Amino acid sequence: MSGVLSWFKSNIILVILGILTVVPLPVAWYFSTGMNSKLREARQEEAQKALRDVQNAKVTYTLPTLSNTEEPVSDNSPPNAAKTAFYKAELDKRISAIQQIKERAISFNEKGRQVLIEGLFPMPESPAAGQILRPEMAAMVLAKGTEDEPSAYDKLFKRLRIRPPLDPQQLAEQLAARKSALMDQLAPGTAEAALDESTRAQIEQQLVEERLARYETHARDTSIYGDDSILPAVVPRVVPSIDPSIETCFEWQMDYWLIEDLLSAMVEANNMFDATGVGGNVLVGPVKRIESIEFPPMFAGIQSASTDAPDMFEMSADEQARAARRAEREAANPRAGGFVESGSFTGRESEKSELYDVRVATVTMIVAYDKLPALINAISGYNFMTVLDADLYAVDPWEQIEQGYYAGQDYPVRVEMKIETLWLRNWTKQYMPPSIRKQLGIPDDLPTDGPA
Repeated sequence: MSGVLSWFKSNIILVILGILTVVPLPVAWYFSTGMNSKLREARQEEAQKALRDVQNAKVTYTLPTLSNTEEPVSDNSPPNAAKTAFYKAELDKRISAIQQIKERAISFNEKGRQVLIEGLFPMPESPAAGQILRPEMAAMVLAKGTEDEPSAYDKLFKRLRIRPPLDPQQLAEQLAARKSALMDQLAPGTAEAALDESTRAQIEQQLVEERLARYETHARDTSIYGDDSILPAVVPRVVPSIDPSIETCFEWQMDYWLIEDLLSAMVEANNMFDATGVGGNVLVGPVKRIESIEFPPMFAGIQSASTDAPDMFEMSADEQARAARRAEREAANPRAGGFVESGSFTGRESEKSELYDVRVATVTMIVAYDKLPALINAISGYNFMTVLDADLYAVDPWEQIEQGYYAGQDYPVRVEMKIETLWLRNWTKQYMPPSIRKQLGIPDDLPTDGPA
């Protein structure tokens, strides 16, 4: 025993090192076992929480509606591959449908229109080209051109078969010739004063029939009665002596498209009553005669590029006469009816939109009273147009006939119709001069990527 103690004493350092080596092992095992247990429990808790989060996770699936009446589609539920694929496919379908609707709306509004003068809009390629094209535009949009150089409105009236009534002087000459022929046939060599009552009555009856036959023949070939006098004051009557600005030319173009749509809608209304396949006419259609079209300038607040440009929008003599006649009618005949007293029930008259421009026109016309609903439907169906108001006034049908406006057996009334029209900028902006785009806040189009 003493030998062992002596050895311990002589090797105390080795003994201490041995103790320090052996004792920590169980201690370390004890502590490490406790730490591993806590760490394992923490990791298990984190894994379980992550699993619960996944199991309880929800995604909101939504689909855009295609109409105001469609109920919104929304699904808040845990995601899965099948559901995600389904909603993606449905979303792609709806996006495609929305794009198709947009393209159809633009096509419906644009109607394949072409500008009156190629190369003029949005800007001529050079100042020299502009000096040639702008005067051409001024001559093109005259209310009435010449026989050799008809204006765009002359061509429009001809295409739509909008014509004035029979020339009363020409008709009188034709009837006089017919009367002379009848006298030679029924009472040769007899003076008119010496005709017996029976022969006189026979001649008068045949002349009445001849007059009505000529009226009816002319009416069957006429879609609507009208001529250049119905055009608004913004349409120039003479070529300006000063070169018009590009802004004025663009406004003339937009005015032409507006008038084209208004007249085409009226003609389309008459075509709805055509049973022959050759086009409607004043005998069967709702619109008998257009007396006037009025609307304000589209860009009245835009400064013209030419400070010397004349004021193209002063009231013409025809416009002043129409305004005076309208005031007389309103004073003598209180209006028989109307949809609204003032303003616009669409809310667009005072609304500013980045998508479209609103133009409101007043068309005064003679229509068949019982076919007025068909006319309103035809206007709404032709383009993005809404009838805001319609004031009705009584007219004397015999007075219309005496003026040559023979229009069949329908009961006529005078209608002052206020029509709102929309013009989508998706297609009109490509023709807008830079100054007008800037005034309207329309940004420049981004360049498209061409082939490498």
